[in-house]
Amino acid sequence: MMMPRLQGIGTCIPPNRVSNLDRLSDFGLDASFVLEKLGVRQRAQKAENERTSDLCLKAVRDLQSRHSLPLGQIELLCVVTQNPDCRIPHTAAIVHQALGLAKHCMTFDVSQGCAGFTHGMAIVAAMMKSHGLQHALLLTCDPYSTIVDPADKNTALLFGDAATASYFSHEGPGYVLCDIEFGTVPGSADCLRCEERLQMDGRAVLMNAAHEVPASIQTLLHRNGLATSDIEAFLFHPGSRRIIELLRSDLSLDEDRTPFDVEQHGNTVSSSIPLMLADRFPARRGAKLVLSGFGVGFTWASNLIEFL
Repeated sequence: MMMPRLQGIGTCIPPNRVSNLDRLSDFGLDASFVLEKLGVRQRAQKAENERTSDLCLKAVRDLQSRHSLPLGQIELLCVVTQNPDCRIPHTAAIVHQALGLAKHCMTFDVSQGCAGFTHGMAIVAAMMKSHGLQHALLLTCDPYSTIVDPADKNTALLFGDAATASYFSHEGPGYVLCDIEFGTVPGSADCLRCEERLQMDGRAVLMNAAHEVPASIQTLLHRNGLATSDIEAFLFHPGSRRIIELLRSDLSLDEDRTPFDVEQHGNTVSSSIPLMLADRFPARRGAKLVLSGFGVGFTWASNLIEFL
């Protein structure tokens, strides 16, 4: 039986941009902090009346422009979001209705943040393999502009809005999930929190990422008999430029294999990794990537994938 394969990714990054450089005086910062530490020059921001499901639908339409997508045969639809349209129903049901998907299509949301795509990929692949499903969609969308306090220096300059749509099938070439290494740091749940507005302990996020992520990746590689030199690229969740620089240093990786592509749209939470992965189709057969998402929880998941 063929393993489920990630065959294409559609994206939606709202065209509206908010400049961080225009807000330096608000927080007593200089441009070097924004560009060299955060690494975010401007943030993508959705329209005020756009909902999570609206951005998801745009990502699906983009996927259709990139890849043949048999919507009528989709058997599983998962939406990764911590910012649903409403409490009830789940956003996946709203997207299912808008797309006119089949009656016998499983729909559910996963409340995950920065590690949402790596967790979601593991869930979708396992469900497809266990239950013989042939076609699935994994959507990500976390418009943090709806929960960030514009006056909070710790979060206001970091997050951008975006959505992605990933198509999984058993037929044709694509990325196969080979292995996953994951965890949650005990007692770390308050490093990112939202009751009414998002609150973040940036230092705790940085320290947890620096401590857990390199060890997680080394464990993943060792378990599969691989060295860092066997991996074409490491797609780390771009929490900030500073975090990526620490991970590069700890793992002795060069900049070319560890992209940081959020300067023009911001940290898009669960959509950050699939945005980077979207343009890596097709790849050469046997190409291996490591995806590593980390953040809210403090939770992480590192995936080893191979293009077959």
